[in-house]
Amino acid sequence: MLRTFGLLAVSCWLLAGCSDESATDSQFSSVEYQSPVDYEIVLAGNFGEPRPWHFHGGIDVKTGNVEGKQIFSIADGYVSRLTVNMYGFGNAIYVSHPDGNTSVYCHLKRFADRYEQQLQRTGRDTLSVRFAPDQFPVKAGDLIAISGNTGHSTGPHLHLEIHDTKTWVMRDPLEFLGHVVADSVAPQAHSFMALPVEGEGVFNGSATKQTFGFGQPDTKRQHTIWTISRGFTAWGRVGFALWADDYSELTYNHYGIRHTRLLVDGREVFSSDVDSIPVSCQPEVNRWGDYRHWRRTHVWYMKSYREDGMRLPILHTDIHKGYVMFDEERPYHITYILRDFQGNTSRYNFTVEGVRDSRVRPHRFFSYYILDDYRLWRQCLWPLHTLHH
Repeated sequence: MLRTFGLLAVSCWLLAGCSDESATDSQFSSVEYQSPVDYEIVLAGNFGEPRPWHFHGGIDVKTGNVEGKQIFSIADGYVSRLTVNMYGFGNAIYVSHPDGNTSVYCHLKRFADRYEQQLQRTGRDTLSVRFAPDQFPVKAGDLIAISGNTGHSTGPHLHLEIHDTKTWVMRDPLEFLGHVVADSVAPQAHSFMALPVEGEGVFNGSATKQTFGFGQPDTKRQHTIWTISRGFTAWGRVGFALWADDYSELTYNHYGIRHTRLLVDGREVFSSDVDSIPVSCQPEVNRWGDYRHWRRTHVWYMKSYREDGMRLPILHTDIHKGYVMFDEERPYHITYILRDFQGNTSRYNFTVEGVRDSRVRPHRFFSYYILDDYRLWRQCLWPLHTLHH
């Protein structure tokens, strides 16, 4: 019964999201998408990459480190907005599509002539100009802008975002453009971090966080399986985090991980799918990732568990919120599975031996989950103060 309560509680909590701005289901098949450029796409960055205080909201398309490339509308629709700014997106053009999405093209040198004329009429200092649906209709492949390096940009490129038009939820552009982006290289993990819960867990004899390497990655290997031969020990409640990158055969740039799964003895305890992110969830990147570690090293370890209060909808956990309970004196088989948008997959295996440790407080160790899940279940059904007169 209590297990049912716990599952219901977690379901209530996860459905809450970061805010009420949940993504709506667009009819992806009703609109055909094509490349924004007339050459082979090579990415400098992908969607959802962790950055301090925000996720990367789109893809960065290389322009050969030069300005002046033609930029085309990726689908039918209409130009709904132009923005000009010395910071942020710089010069940007927004195209709204009939499937409920809006594509945003950023860091442009200038707009196509018909849109440049609109800015000249309203004054170049105008930061934003909006248009009605019937003013500037476009077809897929229509020239809309010229690439540049305006705004907050470290070099010439096209930053392309796709948003749900109503909620402005950020969506992975590869959901729409994956068929024009080549990739046959699997993601690679560099190392994992073990984070014992204070007073409730130890890992490899330590109650503090530690990192352990997987070895030097070979970015040209495909569908790899890695097994760490060294053994580990643990007891109690332990969280894990992973430092990993995705790659492409076309460049030496590295990208964020689209899919991550953590399995214990073949059972999934955590997964993430970075497919869409509400704008209001941007700051939660600092909680999903170990921000303090990033400040020291500029390396992101992304946690494979959900901390209390986190509502990031791309994270999915078991009833224990992704923490692993080492409560039996036996071997535990841990597996990380990483997959990119194109399905290239790598697996990382290691074994942890459950070894009893007196530093773990047994009264919290064995009762924490039932009590915590009951409280959450009760709060979902009867919010605070609703039972008071």
